[in-house]
Amino acid sequence: MRRIFLAVLIVAAVAQAKIVDGVAILVKEQPITLYDIEQAMQKEHLPLSKAVDFLIRETLEAMEIKERGIRIGSEEINERIEQMAAGNKLTVSQLYDAIWSTEHLTRDAFREKLRKTLAAQKLYSAIALSALEEPTGEEMREYYRLHPEKFSKSRTFDVLLYESPDKQALEAKIANPMLNPPGIRSEAMRMEYDKINPRLAQMLNKAEPGTFLPLLPNPSGGFVAIYLKSKAMPTMEPYDSVAPRIKEAIMGDEREQTLKDYFDRARMNADIKIIRLPDEALTRGR
Repeated sequence: MRRIFLAVLIVAAVAQAKIVDGVAILVKEQPITLYDIEQAMQKEHLPLSKAVDFLIRETLEAMEIKERGIRIGSEEINERIEQMAAGNKLTVSQLYDAIWSTEHLTRDAFREKLRKTLAAQKLYSAIALSALEEPTGEEMREYYRLHPEKFSKSRTFDVLLYESPDKQALEAKIANPMLNPPGIRSEAMRMEYDKINPRLAQMLNKAEPGTFLPLLPNPSGGFVAIYLKSKAMPTMEPYDSVAPRIKEAIMGDEREQTLKDYFDRARMNADIKIIRLPDEALTRGR
């Protein structure tokens, strides 16, 4: 019996050592692990220092959400998913397929990510809303002048459209455009910004010629891969037509600065212990 008891103690001690060894940072005793940091570096494409900042703020946000009692129910999540699907002219099922093909998130993982996003939005509104002031007309025109890239668009896009019920065949085509897997139908066409789905228009406007857009579900069934061959030279949109977007952009910048200041102060006042960090060179080499 004594040997069994000692064996249990040894196993427990080894397990505890592994847990402690995996902890990189403690934020108010809440652990951030080496694995968390490595995942943030890979998924968010961040260097080590930025990944650490990102995770510390994320942890502080989660604590603030809990302290304020902010909760997101299934109905809110379902409502937002239905809005996202309708905005992209997809069914909810097709939206889930699109999320899986572009972000490799399962239905449950996507809903959990959306829950966190909605909770964070409620927190941000609670923190920043009272601190924001609407910009003046002069400020809006100056912002418009200084940020032409935000208010320019290409009116036409020359694309190659690849359709197939076989998602893997399209993924192979995207990975190697020289391949011609069977079962793929292709068509060259010109798309006009003002006549296509707004989300697709924005994706094409941001994409570089010579690249594929993320794989998309086809509303009629199967999947679609879009290759952007070329696009018209971007032109500035008239000020009056984008004034609401200018106002939104300015207030968005101010909101983010307010939140940054808030969490910078929270970080200064928090008990944060750096235990150890991963080797950035080794992490990037994996």
